[in-house]
Amino acid sequence: MWAFLCILGLVFSASDVNSSRILGIFPMASVSHQVVFRALTYELAKRGHELVVITPDPGLPKDRPKDNITEIDISHAYEGFKTLMAKGNPKRGVVITPHDMLKLNKFKVILNCAEEVMKNEELNKILNDDTKKFDLVIGEALYNFPMIYAKRFDTPMIWFSSFFGIGSNFQTLGAASGHPFLYPVYFRDRYLNLTLIEKIQQLYIDVVLRLGAVAMSYYEHGLMKQYFGDETPSLDELRDRIDLMFINTNQVFETARPVPPNVIYLGGLHMKPVQPLPKDLKQYLDSSERGVVYVSLGTNVRIAEMDATLLKEFVKAFDKMPYDVLWKYDGIELPWLPKNIKHSKWFPQRDLLHHPNIKAFVTQGGLQSTDEAIDAGVPLVGLPALADQWYNVERYVKHGIGKQLDLVTMRAEDLVAAVMDVVEDESYRENIQKLSKLVKDQPETPLERAVWWTEYVIRNKGAKHLRSPSFNISWSEFLMLDVVLALCGISLLVFVIFVTIVLFLVRKCKLCKTDVKKDTKKVKKN
Repeated sequence: MWAFLCILGLVFSASDVNSSRILGIFPMASVSHQVVFRALTYELAKRGHELVVITPDPGLPKDRPKDNITEIDISHAYEGFKTLMAKGNPKRGVVITPHDMLKLNKFKVILNCAEEVMKNEELNKILNDDTKKFDLVIGEALYNFPMIYAKRFDTPMIWFSSFFGIGSNFQTLGAASGHPFLYPVYFRDRYLNLTLIEKIQQLYIDVVLRLGAVAMSYYEHGLMKQYFGDETPSLDELRDRIDLMFINTNQVFETARPVPPNVIYLGGLHMKPVQPLPKDLKQYLDSSERGVVYVSLGTNVRIAEMDATLLKEFVKAFDKMPYDVLWKYDGIELPWLPKNIKHSKWFPQRDLLHHPNIKAFVTQGGLQSTDEAIDAGVPLVGLPALADQWYNVERYVKHGIGKQLDLVTMRAEDLVAAVMDVVEDESYRENIQKLSKLVKDQPETPLERAVWWTEYVIRNKGAKHLRSPSFNISWSEFLMLDVVLALCGISLLVFVIFVTIVLFLVRKCKLCKTDVKKDTKKVKKN
């Protein structure tokens, strides 16, 4: 009887976690962000949790768990990103460097996505319905405003970054990651082997980006007051809701940052088990006698917008390569393509990278593409065009797993030489296979880890016991400015007293000398 009751108790306690209600808020209008969030939310739904997810990129009906996930569509948020790209006047049609980003109000685009969430009627109905309860809020780590939903529903909260953690994330969590060269901001274009002038330039970009993040938080808080009223808590109060942070990178590839135990790394979270290739694609790869170079510049670098001269350089380069080329691009007609090129709007990238006939991967340096190439052990040629891609591609060079080229100045000969180098020099493949082995040497998959920690936070109604003592303290507290000012004040007081005493003694000495002189004169007269 007792055994039966114990088993029954375990079943009910497990059901408390398995039937939890979770609110996911992921506003950023970028496919590469959303595929990461979707990997976790869909897995949680499959495990029996009930989810409400607000996203600009809902999954296809065939992929979405049928019963216990509701996706609120804010796909019109993509218009802001398109506007940014158009206003940026990209170099050669597709490249927006970090220097260009500083001139753009990119933070406005990020905040526009946030506003799409705050004014969403469907979500506001849930927010204002006292019968609606949640056990956890998971919010995108680019934003602070999801914390207000955690406060409203009185739930723990997980901050979730689809790529690296940004400076304000680490600062809030109490991680000592503020050094501009040891732990650089990810949206810089250089950080390795810098000259003194380049260090000054990169330090300027670093400072501007950090100040920009502070300004964005200020404007974001203003939006919160606009939509939730003047009684909206301060950012410091809201950030106190954070229990845990997920970061979708692997420290082996990125860098080993000193972070507290409530920061969980999940590099490669989006990757599913490798599947068999479609028959026609497998036949193409199997039959290639020369080997195949796979080319994909991601979703944001569109061939239709590329400068005509740059497009011709690509085609000339592919024509000169002694390999077949699989080229993923957005489907405009290019009737003058060489015979060694096979193109499509889409390829099953993760699956084809594991084919043994893939010699190299030419990529824009997106994080998901990088994860997939490392997993497959395929050497890389990186052509960064936007955001964190320069940082990623510099890591290729640092790890010896690929080459970096500049899309702004690239010529056909440069691309041919880079591809030939990474294919013919075995060290590139050896290095990326070593890195792949290190990245895979984990006790569980990133998705299993993410699910376990999510349920850990639900089970324990938070994870504040894992916080660093420096969690969410102000920079003045961290630098102990009160102590410094007190010591400076005491030192100044001692100095003033010392100077006063010295001046007093000097004055006394002068008076004594004067008195002696007077006495001497009197003696002489007498």
